[in-house]
Amino acid sequence: MKVLLFHYHLMFRMDNPVSRHHFTLRCIPKSDERQKILQLQRFIFPCDFLRESRDQWGNDLLYGSYRRNHSRFEANISGQAVTGLSVCTPAGPPEKERIFRFATPLTEPDASLRAFSASLGIQSGAPQEMETVMQAVHNALSYEPGTTTVRTTAAQAFALRHGVCQDYAHVMLAVLRAAGIPSRYAAGMLQGEGESHAWVEVLHRGNWYAYDPTNCVTVSDQHIKLSHGRDSDDCAINRGVFFGAGGQQTEISVIVTENC
Repeated sequence: MKVLLFHYHLMFRMDNPVSRHHFTLRCIPKSDERQKILQLQRFIFPCDFLRESRDQWGNDLLYGSYRRNHSRFEANISGQAVTGLSVCTPAGPPEKERIFRFATPLTEPDASLRAFSASLGIQSGAPQEMETVMQAVHNALSYEPGTTTVRTTAAQAFALRHGVCQDYAHVMLAVLRAAGIPSRYAAGMLQGEGESHAWVEVLHRGNWYAYDPTNCVTVSDQHIKLSHGRDSDDCAINRGVFFGAGGQQTEISVIVTENC
């Protein structure tokens, strides 16, 4: 168990002022059996309307708007997380979790991924077996930032043999779903890493167990979860619309340190 201090920072600047900005933010960690969130603080600027809600997967959301002209938007989420409280979290009813057996456009396996999945002889979502799958995915890819994008599919990343944490997670999801194992994408923060992170949760005997194929470790007290879904699209940190023209630059930074 650890007590981690976290700060999630999102900022984007527009080349020209925009107005009537409506946004949805999915960067709020919530307490569950594995982690307890304390002293949560939110700073959203500019903003003249802000509400909290949850999406269809149970993730915490902030949604709001700002109607006047602005050329910068900033969100800062900070607090403490007591992590490593459990190795798993309970699943919902089987009929609710069934959707995580099916591929999405980002996780649809091609012939190569199906063959790779078959070669692993996956029989169940048992933790020992999943550690073997995680190791195989970790070995199949090389971590190389800038070689893929947010729209790169699992099949494309597997063909390239490199990518970032999102690609490792998508490839592992494709491999597991090809074998009929319910699995879902998880987004969050990792101690010692300056960006957001991604891993995989696998359903086994009524509980979700989490694996980090990028680092080839089971998810532990170094991880703080923000959200989960079928793939990275379901866990998008920021979604929104605004009125105006011009480009924008996005800045994301994550600080997670241990409270000694």
